Amino acid sequence: MITINTEKQLIRVDDWATLVERAGFTDDLDPKQHELKAIIGRYAFKDKLRCGLSSCHTPHNRGYIVATKSGLETNIGKDCGKTHFGVDFNDMSRQFERDITEKENRETLWSFHFRLDEILQTIDDIRRAERGADWVYRRSRPLIELNKGCPEKIVRRIGDMLKTGTSIVTVSREATKEEIDAKEARTGRQVRRPYYVDEPAGEIANLHVLYCENDLREILVLDLETKSKGLSNLDIDTMTYEQLLRWVKWVGTVEEKLQRAQDTVASGRQFLTAENLSCLSRIVSSDDDVRAFNEYLKSLA
Repeated sequence: MITINTEKQLIRVDDWATLVERAGFTDDLDPKQHELKAIIGRYAFKDKLRCGLSSCHTPHNRGYIVATKSGLETNIGKDCGKTHFGVDFNDMSRQFERDITEKENRETLWSFHFRLDEILQTIDDIRRAERGADWVYRRSRPLIELNKGCPEKIVRRIGDMLKTGTSIVTVSREATKEEIDAKEARTGRQVRRPYYVDEPAGEIANLHVLYCENDLREILVLDLETKSKGLSNLDIDTMTYEQLLRWVKWVGTVEEKLQRAQDTVASGRQFLTAENLSCLSRIVSSDDDVRAFNEYLKSLA
């Protein structure tokens, strides 16, 4: 692949013959007789190509296309350029790579810009579908935020489960005499009474829906929707090098975030069911807590 940097755009060609046919191109340039003017392109091929400097001709897989002040052009390897043109070549190669990066990033942003309506529509579809992202987000908040409808004991237990990474709900009960005897025999020490043990009450599937990285409001609204609308109001052609880098980095995350949101919604529909969460009722005992949690489970129907 050959990339030629012109004032207006990048030109990419696959055929070496296209470069050789350019007016002024030579494959035997004497660096002592010509002064470097600019680096105008770069190339990378599987097969090695002979360096165009008459004092070198070493085969290279990749290198640069350079123009001289006399109007001639040739191809040279990076090391050859440093050897024969010194500091000037180093400065020009750095500037060339920066220019290429800037133009490529601008192209990437314009390409994405043309898809903004499609992206925003996808976000809206994910949010507003039946039992979509908005529903999953609203129905999941009571499980992790106090005073949203679920008993405090359940909210705190869910928080502990998220911290430890367990999906098993346990309840504490007083140990039987046999369990105490077994504990004392195993440890060789007397166990203080009363002694309690935890036993599984059930397992919650798809608890990862509540992980911070799967926060649907953060992904879809605060990140993707807000930044997509922000980008639509910017002039890509006047962006600085740093702005382009920042936006292109973000654009590179969009598809993964959309997929993560869709996956989280699908998992959320399975997570937010009375059947999946009913084992949490084992950890509440007061009438008010039982009533509150039952009302929450009914809201998932």
